[in-house]
Amino acid sequence: MGTRILTGVMLILLVGCASTSSTTEVSVDFAWSYSAGDYVRAKPAVSGDVVYVGADDNVLHALRASSGEPLWQYQTADNVTSSPVVLQDTVYFGSWDGSVYALDAGQGAPRWQFETGGWVSASPVIDQGILYIGSHDGALYALRAEDGERMWLYKTDGRIEGAVSLAEGRVFAGSADNYLYALDAASGALQWRYRTEGDIVSAPAVEGGTVYVGSVDRNLYAIDALTGQLQWAFGAANAIESSPVVTDGVAYVGANDGRLYALRARDGRLLWQYQAQDIIRAMPVVWGGLLFVGSDDGYVYGLDRQTGTEVWKYRTAGAIAAGPTVSQGRLFVGSTDRQLHAFSLKTQ
Repeated sequence: MGTRILTGVMLILLVGCASTSSTTEVSVDFAWSYSAGDYVRAKPAVSGDVVYVGADDNVLHALRASSGEPLWQYQTADNVTSSPVVLQDTVYFGSWDGSVYALDAGQGAPRWQFETGGWVSASPVIDQGILYIGSHDGALYALRAEDGERMWLYKTDGRIEGAVSLAEGRVFAGSADNYLYALDAASGALQWRYRTEGDIVSAPAVEGGTVYVGSVDRNLYAIDALTGQLQWAFGAANAIESSPVVTDGVAYVGANDGRLYALRARDGRLLWQYQAQDIIRAMPVVWGGLLFVGSDDGYVYGLDRQTGTEVWKYRTAGAIAAGPTVSQGRLFVGSTDRQLHAFSLKTQ
């Protein structure tokens, strides 16, 4: 039976304009946890009543989202920290064994496997039947989602750890060679690249014609998606390994200084910051008026996204390295305590 963790937290959320407000009661209840064989450092994906998550036991796990009941497992030859993507009846993901996998989403039977030349920690992104994914061999691959046939390859000079983002026919990818790349999605031709002063290990976000990307050089950059020109940069106190989330004119990003920053998207002005007890490398997720984010301190935090006020937290027994997922009224988060934790979300 679920344990009540938070009851009746009252949040004042702005609706419509600054002079209008409404009160929403939010509850977060523990639902279930599932034990994998090793660290859970991948962001879960949900499709229907199935949640898919990789772990350092080399396995992609498929579970009943409503109960945590195991449905099937697929064994690879190394860690699975790539967050899966489900399209129709196929689930796609990468493994540190260097391969990209496509499995039957219902039974876990293999459909195809594509081998790269390095670890695949990046998560796949699919658009118009093409799967885009980077590898620690420094290459960005465009594969036909139907059968895994390679359509094109673009080689950078550093490993690619994070997922790509797509917008307006372009693929945006960061590399450990310090560059953010903009490539033509159809051909892989270079459109522009922007140099930072450190590795880019997370996924960029694209919103309103601007690409937002963090770097180990401690900066979050806002770059014009069409031209590659810098619009602004915000300096954190330590490296940024977290992927940003941009919504409603605000960019949210974590940093290795343990802070979660909320910045005005148009000019990078700091709106608020929240201090956790350790590194925030996990990607935040927005749910209504709340923002959930995990930290290496073991906590998943629920913050009022207007003010940054902490309204809920839950401590796991390990670090949270990947972003939580919210789907169908549930919050899912993995931890190095080897557990996938699930919570029920309700508003009144």
